Amino acid sequence: MNIRFHQILAFFIVTLFLDIEYDTAILRVRPIDFFLAFVLMFKILESINLKILKSTVAIGLYIFLGFIIINGFTKVASANVIKEGIQLLEYLFLLHLIAFEINNQEKRSEFLIILFWGSGLVAFYSVAYHASLGIYSGYKDLDSPKHSFAFFSLLALIRYFTQVSRKSSNFFILMASLLITFLGGERKGWLGLFLASSVFLLVQTKSKQKFRRITSIVATFIFVVFILVSYIATNTNFQYLNKQIGTIADVEVFFSDKDNVYASRSDAERIFMFNYSIQLFDKNPLLGIGVDEFSVYVKKATFGEITHDAHNFYLKELVENGIIGLTLLLIAMFIITVNIAKLTKNKDEAIADSAKIILALFVLGSIVNLFLAGKALTWLYLILPAGLIIGLNKEVEFQKRVTKHAAVSFNN
Repeated sequence: MNIRFHQILAFFIVTLFLDIEYDTAILRVRPIDFFLAFVLMFKILESINLKILKSTVAIGLYIFLGFIIINGFTKVASANVIKEGIQLLEYLFLLHLIAFEINNQEKRSEFLIILFWGSGLVAFYSVAYHASLGIYSGYKDLDSPKHSFAFFSLLALIRYFTQVSRKSSNFFILMASLLITFLGGERKGWLGLFLASSVFLLVQTKSKQKFRRITSIVATFIFVVFILVSYIATNTNFQYLNKQIGTIADVEVFFSDKDNVYASRSDAERIFMFNYSIQLFDKNPLLGIGVDEFSVYVKKATFGEITHDAHNFYLKELVENGIIGLTLLLIAMFIITVNIAKLTKNKDEAIADSAKIILALFVLGSIVNLFLAGKALTWLYLILPAGLIIGLNKEVEFQKRVTKHAAVSFNN
């Protein structure tokens, strides 16, 4: 079996779901950082096709990331901006690699298969690790792997509805992945998976046969969840999951006149950071406080009690880069959405099906980022669908050129 570059790229993307990283005095280094640096060493300028600048998706992201860096130099120490700038340029390079390497149906299929099995192995590893410690729900001891649950489940669902063969084995994998996601206790994963799956099934359903298949899966999963919830409610081994389900009521507490006593410490921290971010935004509404400064301000305000970053990518951008920064981000996301929506209606069924998969991945990432920020995965959820849709557009343009050339040759 020949190992191709796009397959290696998919493997290193999967490593982002693992807690493999090393903090240096300058940067936080991960396996994919070494990979991208190695590739960059052997990339000459001519091999990085600058035609990618013609893509509206790429241009939107260039403007957004460029603004973050330029705005940072006006507000934050140069060393910190350079550090973040290196990371942002790395994400742009990853965008280039995905766009240029995943530019046909065969490569795209192999790329997604590796992401599917890779994220699945990470998810099952996390479950096995926690089970060995006597933890049967709330797989939180491993940070990054917990984000693989919903990602794996979505790819399993897509695989079940797009692969003609192996329906029984794919159904089993789908049910197992959904069970892992449910037991994992990641509420952002639940919400992201629900909405992404709903969008995918909505655009995918064209026949009564597919509708019946969807109905049977939903009915089966609801039955399994009902049995699980009934069991979990009375079983001490699942206290964490029981608490996660119960803390959904914290939403009502936030919007009510009751005393703000939250069932979850995490929810209390999120609410504090939300309220504090509004105060910071009021002081710097246009340009924000500067790149990667939110966690610094929160740490000072809580005297070191809260040291992590915002739990919301969009809120983080609003506070750090102001209305201008958030607007540029939303414009970039709008451009991605328009490009994906356009290709879901392509006459070529293979192109349309690929666009639907990319749409589902984009919805998942967009929702999860409402509750996640300050991680490489945050950017992956944006860069991955953007790179894939640029590659898909390049495939469409190539097909048009081939068709036009064939027509000219025929007329001659």
